[in-house]
Parts: sequence; C-alpha cells; structure tokens
Amino acid sequence: MKQLAYYPGCTLYTKSKNLDLCARETAQILGVELKELETWNCCGAIYSTVQDDLANQVAPIRNLIEAQKISKKLVTLCAACYNVLKRSNRALFLKENDIYCKRMMNYLETEYLGDTETVHYLEVLKNDIGFENLKSKVKRNLSGLKVASYYGCLMLRPSDEMNFDDPDNPMMMDDMFSALGATPVEFPFKGECCGGYVLVNKPDVATKCAQTILESIIDTGADCVATTCPLCQYNIDNQQKLMSKQFNLPIFYFTQLLGLALGIDEKILNFENHYIDPKPLLKQKGLI
Repeated sequence: MKQLAYYPGCTLYTKSKNLDLCARETAQILGVELKELETWNCCGAIYSTVQDDLANQVAPIRNLIEAQKISKKLVTLCAACYNVLKRSNRALFLKENDIYCKRMMNYLETEYLGDTETVHYLEVLKNDIGFENLKSKVKRNLSGLKVASYYGCLMLRPSDEMNFDDPDNPMMMDDMFSALGATPVEFPFKGECCGGYVLVNKPDVATKCAQTILESIIDTGADCVATTCPLCQYNIDNQQKLMSKQFNLPIFYFTQLLGLALGIDEKILNFENHYIDPKPLLKQKGLI
C-alpha cells in the first residue's frame, strides 16, 4: 500500500470530521494510506503576505518538515490549509527571498530543502490513483445524482501560485463525479468566494455571496453541492436559513459522496452533521 504524509488540520478534528474520516477510509480502499504527521500544528488558516511576519510563516513550514519523514508529498483536504502550505513553501525558496529564507531557517530545528510537495486529495485521486481506476472500485453508482462542484477561491487563487486547475473553469471534482456515475452540472460561480472570511464581521455580505452562488446552482437543476472547504460548507449550508429566498439544497463534502460510491459505512459518512438534511435526497435517488 502506498503511504503518503497527511496533514488534517484543526477543523478536520472538530467541525469537519466527516471530511477527514471519509478521506482516510476511501484512500484505504484505493490502496493509499494517508499517514497523519506524528506532530503537527495549525497552519495559520490565512496566508500571510508580510515578509517579516516570520511567526506565521514558521507554522506551515514546520508541518512540511515533519512530512519529510514519511514521503515527498504532503496531502491535505482543507482548502485553507492547502492554500497556506503550498504558498508558504513556494515563497520560502523564491530566489528574491534569499534573506527571508535564511532568517526563517534560524527559527527551524531541522534543515529543510523545500522539496516537500503540497497536494490536495483530489490531486491524489486524479494523478496517483486515476479516475479510470476509481471507476473499478465503485460499489454504489451515483447515477441520477446531479452534483454542482463548488471549488471556492482558496484552491484556485492566486492561480500562478496554486496551479491546481483551470482557475476560470476547474474540472477536477467534476471529472471525479463523472467517474462515480454522477452528473456534474456547470454553473458560473464555481470558483467564486462564498464570503466565509467575513462571516463574523459582515454577516450580511457573507449571506449575499452564498445566496448568489446557490441561486446560480438552483438554476441548473442540481440536486446538491459538493465542496472541499470546511468554511464554504459551513457558510453555504448553515446560512440557507438566513437567506431572503428559501433553499433546501444539501451541501456535501466531496469525500462523503466518494465514500458513498465506494460503499463505506454510513456512520463514517455522518450525514447527520448538516443543516440541510441530505438523507431524503439520497433515499429518493436510491443511494441509501
């Protein structure tokens, strides 16, 4: 079984356990062990662009150093963690940042050469496992389920640093759902910000952003939404009760639908941890 270093991050140990547990279980089925770092710390959640803010930059780099003990790749799931870890690693070794790099190394206990690659679990599914191989593991075909893949902003931007997918029309999650038998639907706001970062100080703005995204999805006739960002999932799912229009659209983590297709236990899928209950939809589609 292939072993890859895995960084869950803080939220996946609390509010987003189903995102984490479904990923670990599906990876096992697909022949990959996501081996959690023996010690890890919070990545900081927001990438700091201030060059002399070394305290915030040390945290993600320490996680990358820890990953060296396991593999050349560090897998993560949370869009925020992915953004911070990938950008921090890149910034550290830019030629113009030599002085910054030397200062950073003074804070670290272990030499780090910058050769740990941060990858998202979706990239593992596409590049290490392959969507064609994924098809052969499907136990419950998701045929008849129309899924809107919502990527949000953190996985895609800044595009020259993240290099995850086409920033204007990402398709990685859509292609995965096609392999699982579902029908991906196109909508114009799949890479737009949901407003989650201003949820506390400007809740009306966050609600408006989420409503705009949901309205564009509803217009496609989608049955549900899939995302990989805990903040997006929380914002779009929970805020439906605050919107001027009434929605009843289940918001899944992509790993839940992947786990459903691969036949993992419903306790791990944890459909109870949603504001909009997805079980009526899944029963209607004959999936549970």
